[in-house]
Amino acid sequence: MPGGQRDGRQGGVLPIKLGGSVITDKERPFSLRLAVAERVAWELARAAQEQGLSYVIVLGGGSYGHAAAKMVREAGASAPEALSIVTGAMAELALAAADVFSMAGLRPVLYPPHAFCRPRGLRPGCDWGLVVEALKAGVTPVTYGDAYPCGGGWCIVSGDELLVEAACAVGASRAVYVSDVDGIYGPDGRVLGEASLQELRGLAAAAGRRSGYDVTGGLARKIAALAENRCPGLASVWVVNGMREGRLYRLLSRWDAEATLVTL
Repeated sequence: MPGGQRDGRQGGVLPIKLGGSVITDKERPFSLRLAVAERVAWELARAAQEQGLSYVIVLGGGSYGHAAAKMVREAGASAPEALSIVTGAMAELALAAADVFSMAGLRPVLYPPHAFCRPRGLRPGCDWGLVVEALKAGVTPVTYGDAYPCGGGWCIVSGDELLVEAACAVGASRAVYVSDVDGIYGPDGRVLGEASLQELRGLAAAAGRRSGYDVTGGLARKIAALAENRCPGLASVWVVNGMREGRLYRLLSRWDAEATLVTL
């Protein structure tokens, strides 16, 4: 990969978001990609053991949260019904993922955002002190995109926002988005080895004007989350393909796998 910031230090806490497009099948509501989730969990566990890493894991909604949110909106469900259904769907996904993480030896503990966060706009406002204490105890905190009560109704807090705020709260210098694509694509259709946040803003604006051009689903939301929640200590985030066997492990082991490095 091209030059740039390559933090070779071992150890530390690494916040990592497992996109719903990786661990779930978005074409089938409420379906976990068990084989993929198991492989990703073992790659995380192997890198943690070899590199002395601890993780804060954030789960995307995938075919659970997104499917539930779409269902309640189309049905015109009341706020209490929507909150119950969407938070229940994400709890189901989190419990299934926690089982997989446990089998890999990651010792997960779940933190539902509707119970420990007070979101305001793009700021999740979570009590990350609880997560810091969990890390000290040697477990792996797991949180996820979720629904929460707001203004007498219900709103969504995104895993993208949670990842960045978590990284700043635990003092991480970098974070990782695990997606189902090889990275962020440039206008020529090639994966960018490296880009600044400002450059990505330009790409997202161009993508909005260009028919048929897709720069990693949710890029605009990721940019907004980074811009709103970043802090001086967070120097970079990576976008890596979790569907490619071994690529996540190589990234966490050497930080030179095929992926996109976003400098902040």
